[in-house]
Amino acid sequence: MQSMQSIAGPNPYVGGGFTVTFGEFEKVTAAIAKCSKDEVLGAVDTAYAVEVSIATNVVTIKVFSASTVGAGPNAWGELAAGNMSGLTFTVLAIGE
Repeated sequence: MQSMQSIAGPNPYVGGGFTVTFGEFEKVTAAIAKCSKDEVLGAVDTAYAVEVSIATNVVTIKVFSASTVGAGPNAWGELAAGNMSGLTFTVLAIGE
């Protein structure tokens, strides 16, 4: 079985990530997540990437960013904190 949730990012984001619970499953066996701001970038912008981990029916999403400002390479790093409420995160989970 699969399920999808789209949620606004947290405010504030806290290092270590935020969670999405899939109550219809006892166990999530696989999940992917996508941030709404990872495709078209301006000259002065920030790119976001996500990493997921799973514990029972809870998916944890860690958010990483890299700036497009300045000479590269610009390293990716997890956000330490910040307001992510302007972004949407879509999570697709497969569970049982």
